[in-house]
Amino acid sequence: MLMGIALVAIWTISALLIVTDPKNPSSRWAAVMAFVGGFGFLAGSLNEEIRPLLNEAVLGSPVFQSWLNERMIEAASVASLICQVGLPYTYLMFALYSGEQLKPIWRFRWGLLLLLPVVYTIWISPVIPSLQLDYPRLVLWVIPYMLLAAALLVKQMWLEKDPILRRSRFFVIILAVFPNLIVLFTIYLARLFGDFDAWKYNLALILALFIFFVGFALKYGVLGVRLRVEQNRVRSTLRALTSGTSILNHTLKNEVGKIQLLAYRIERIAAQHQLKEMEGDLAQLQAASDHILLMAERIHDKTQEIKLNETEFLLSEIVQAAINHIDPLAKANPGVHIELSLGVDGQLTADKVHLTEVLVNLLQNAMEAMDGDGRVQARSYLSKRYVVVAVEDTGKGIAKENIASIFDPFFSTKKSQQLNFGLGLAYCFQVMREHQGRIEMESKLGEGTSFFLYIPRRRFHELKEGAKMNE
Repeated sequence: MLMGIALVAIWTISALLIVTDPKNPSSRWAAVMAFVGGFGFLAGSLNEEIRPLLNEAVLGSPVFQSWLNERMIEAASVASLICQVGLPYTYLMFALYSGEQLKPIWRFRWGLLLLLPVVYTIWISPVIPSLQLDYPRLVLWVIPYMLLAAALLVKQMWLEKDPILRRSRFFVIILAVFPNLIVLFTIYLARLFGDFDAWKYNLALILALFIFFVGFALKYGVLGVRLRVEQNRVRSTLRALTSGTSILNHTLKNEVGKIQLLAYRIERIAAQHQLKEMEGDLAQLQAASDHILLMAERIHDKTQEIKLNETEFLLSEIVQAAINHIDPLAKANPGVHIELSLGVDGQLTADKVHLTEVLVNLLQNAMEAMDGDGRVQARSYLSKRYVVVAVEDTGKGIAKENIASIFDPFFSTKKSQQLNFGLGLAYCFQVMREHQGRIEMESKLGEGTSFFLYIPRRRFHELKEGAKMNE
């Protein structure tokens, strides 16, 4: 049953890829590649596991058993043909769509051109009653396809500047390039030299890769799959907080309003009777009431559903506005240097107020992470699907045990700060989600922290000359 398990594993990967990121062409081709590759294990399962079981079972007359056996052989032949002919093509198409080397129209044209050897091989290869592939002729195009795909994926990882995307591309090398190179030897080259059983070594490989795939997807996200339990928890928590804080805010305002009204009446009586000690107590009561209202308002504002008011503005405008906003904090910490390096600038269609507030939160957190000296850098660059704004600091970093909770509402490592409720990053998470983007974070204790804002490129129109500023 190992081949059946391997088939389920690889088709599960295919389903995850297409369900979690259906709009991404590279994810779609990765899903097709995994689906096509699974037909190899379907063929093996039919020939090696299912057909022998059916032959041993008593299923009707010998004539029926013979007919069923022939149909099973034919089904296995078709499945094997789909895998052996389709895998190199889908692998190369995945590599082409994973990068930005070609414009979409040229990727489509190359896709049609590269399909010709596949169609020709299917046309000339007998399938019934059993598959007969001409391996000397087959490898003439299979080897170039698979080596070119590997070279493209390695080049894309090598040239990737975004650290998070570079890590994802490295995982692609492990999960796609490495296995397909092994397949090149165990299926195509081995059969070229008469070894038709070498493919069975792929069983352990696929099962191991399935475990790695799920592990990488859970922790980092790979090939468009992001099975982030932490993010689902943040979403559900924020939904509960939105309704809960609305009720809390309304109740607090009403009750504190009554307290303030009564305090104002008592204050007038105390003034008439010159009760100075009571006047001082009432002043403290008023200050405490104002503090409660401010606290409730802060919590309420940070946990409400974000409603976007989209306008057009320059990316550089909101970055510069955020830096200007924290200028007093920067002046109070002269040992901290703020650097602004916009590798790309252009017109954004988004909510200017909310995105500016997100950058203010990140810059302020970066400033507060310093111990008197350090560097905070805000920079921008383009990736395949996003314009990215990074805020990086050389501060104290975040401990590993806290990283998974960093976006959770009411989680904070700044325990001594007044009116800090641990809602800033949860708010940033909401804003980026509403913009169909995302926020990512990397941190090493004692070395610093980097936050990355991913804004969809469809919201961005690059200025041809770009903009680079340093402060």
